[in-house]
Amino acid sequence: MEISDWRKRIDELNEELIRLLNKRAGFAAEIGKIKKAAGLPVLDSAREESVLAEVAAKAVEVGGPLGEESIKNIFKAIMQETRKVEE
Repeated sequence: MEISDWRKRIDELNEELIRLLNKRAGFAAEIGKIKKAAGLPVLDSAREESVLAEVAAKAVEVGGPLGEESIKNIFKAIMQETRKVEE
């Protein structure tokens, strides 16, 4: 395959990632409404630590060029941005 073919595949994955991230953010917005109604804070540190532990373990299980620290860093950024839609 040519570099342009690989880039096209990446572009397609980027589009899918955007759809999935927005879907995830929509779910987080709904959780934010529930938290607000219940008087709960947006940040749930225990939940975030649990998610990070789960994705790190999944990264090891699945394997690939991105290791557990890279996956954790990506999810930290996702959760940080998602918290904004929960507010």
